[in-house]
Amino acid sequence: MRLYNRFKYAFMGLRWLMQKDTHFIVHLVFGGLAVILGMIVGLDRTGWLFIVSAVFLVLIAEAFNTAVEAAVDLSTDTIHPMAKAAKDAGAAGVLLSAVYAVVIGLIVFIPYLI
Repeated sequence: MRLYNRFKYAFMGLRWLMQKDTHFIVHLVFGGLAVILGMIVGLDRTGWLFIVSAVFLVLIAEAFNTAVEAAVDLSTDTIHPMAKAAKDAGAAGVLLSAVYAVVIGLIVFIPYLI
């Protein structure tokens, strides 16, 4: 029963992310487009490894960022410099992962598209 609850809560978290965080949906859509492009160009195993890893890295970063933002919002009603720093650092993590994903996408897909 405990294992069931762990999965249950994880899926509840995914559902919450998809309902409340439009950025998560945007990243999910772009990740889906990368997968579709991978199918179109016929990526090899190594290409798939990099693309899928990059997509999941961005989704994971966005999930953690959303969790940080929710925790910060819960802990304070005022704009505090440390609350801002926590939110900004989380956003920076998402930005870095998205830049990484774009770089990986260019490295993997450009040879197929030229």
